[in-house]
Amino acid sequence: MMSYRSPHRLGCLLWAALAGFFSNGSAFAGDCWVDIYDKPDFQGSHVRIEGPKDLPSLKNLNGDDWHNRIESLTVGSKAEVVAFKREKFNEEHEGPVYHQDAIQAWGKKEMPAYHELEITFGPDTKKHHLGELNFHQNINSLKIRCR
Repeated sequence: MMSYRSPHRLGCLLWAALAGFFSNGSAFAGDCWVDIYDKPDFQGSHVRIEGPKDLPSLKNLNGDDWHNRIESLTVGSKAEVVAFKREKFNEEHEGPVYHQDAIQAWGKKEMPAYHELEITFGPDTKKHHLGELNFHQNINSLKIRCR
């Protein structure tokens, strides 16, 4: 015996399946983003950046210059954000590779390490002041990954 389903019933089943897909944590459900603020404690000017996205520069973000401007941030529940002190995700320190005398004259024992030039924020992270991490007003590129 042949089964018959009405087009209306099939449409309802399709909508139900899609609603289930999007509510089960898909990145398209709106949980993959980072909110950036130019003041501590999530104050001041604000921009939400939806992921996934690579931003090699923050100089023209939504028509505004966010280069060296971020003071606090909030990460969505499905996002992971990597922030870089340098543009174009450059982790390499500019300038001479290693000059022991000059570094000691500056009062430092060695060049900045890789971990000092980038930082990762996991899902649901809220950082009220990036100065605690030595990253306030010192972010110049971002990568947003969706989980």
